[in-house]
Amino acid sequence: MKIPILLCALALCFSVNANAAADMTTNHHVQKGIPCASCHGADNSVSYPTINECKNCHDPKEVAEATKDVKPQNPHVSPHYGNELDCTLCHVQHGETVNYCDQCHTYGFKVP
Repeated sequence: MKIPILLCALALCFSVNANAAADMTTNHHVQKGIPCASCHGADNSVSYPTINECKNCHDPKEVAEATKDVKPQNPHVSPHYGNELDCTLCHVQHGETVNYCDQCHTYGFKVP
């Protein structure tokens, strides 16, 4: 059950569900002072940002280049999705990160 909670962190107010509200101050984007609207839209209409929102600040080619030496497979260049996999499938900003690839593979990526 989702319970709305109002949490103010770093002078930014967020309406989040109870499961995600554990400690918003550890959120990387919050620490950088990036407002919620950057990912969720001015009217908070984007529940789960897609790669399209992420591309506003992060270039998928640059991200893939930064992880090119990760073995056994660059996590940002997939044979299934190229470099267009939605970032939030692994990088969960308001909860615990997950290794999306481990659903089928055993790469053991450590997801920040």
